[in-house]
Amino acid sequence: MIAIIISSSDPAGTTIRQQLLKNYGFEAVKDESFEGFPVFRLQFEDKEARLFTTAREAVHCEGFDKRIPADLFVFATKHFSKAGVPALTTHSVGNWGRAQLGGRDSTLCPSPAVLLKFFLQNLAAVARSEGYDGEVVQEATHHGPFIEKPAAFIEVGSSKQEWKDERLASMVADSLIGGLGDYIALSETHEPVVALGGLHYAESFKKLMLESNYAVGHICPKHSLGSLTAELLMQAMSSCWPETAKAVALDWKGLGSEKQRAMELLESSGIKHFRA
Repeated sequence: MIAIIISSSDPAGTTIRQQLLKNYGFEAVKDESFEGFPVFRLQFEDKEARLFTTAREAVHCEGFDKRIPADLFVFATKHFSKAGVPALTTHSVGNWGRAQLGGRDSTLCPSPAVLLKFFLQNLAAVARSEGYDGEVVQEATHHGPFIEKPAAFIEVGSSKQEWKDERLASMVADSLIGGLGDYIALSETHEPVVALGGLHYAESFKKLMLESNYAVGHICPKHSLGSLTAELLMQAMSSCWPETAKAVALDWKGLGSEKQRAMELLESSGIKHFRA
């Protein structure tokens, strides 16, 4: 089962929820509720997605994999940035250093790299078809919650104006369902990789996601490289799901002052790497 998680306290999440229920034929699950909210389901051939609503913020949905018997978790939420630039985003879950928005310190959750690839591809395609001129990005890994099952975020941002925009919510809903459909129907193989360097919006790795056979899971941006250890790097690679990453993609210029240390970590661990 795939669990789609929406926070009732999140204006973007609730707007996405409305579009999912309006446009995709979700049916209420009889005699089932979660935290006082009805549960809905949608059938994907031999797979089922269930839509759960919670009053808590998505970044604090710690341990939901112990409460919901799903194999894969998708959090549909708001994205916030101080600049307020409109953006449609997706990303893995976890923290490279201190946990400031849920999760645990220096702990990465399983990352469904191929699903993230399909989410970004669908977001980019919908943005083109709708004439959307905001950002479409895969963000670096940067917040919780902590769960031990594969998890991904798909978001609309970056201010109250966008969070309540039904058109943008519909675009995210379309990309969420389209991405899940592509993932479930997957016939070809993709090579999962971890990415190091660059800025938070990870533009250097976008071409890998949109035009290559690589699927980028966890991304450690330049500002988090100081927290990177050999142990954390191996955790990032082994957490790629369902297949462990065997290589690391580098934003060479975007490694900054941590370039030498990052290369030493890679070479001492015998990890294959390449410049994106």
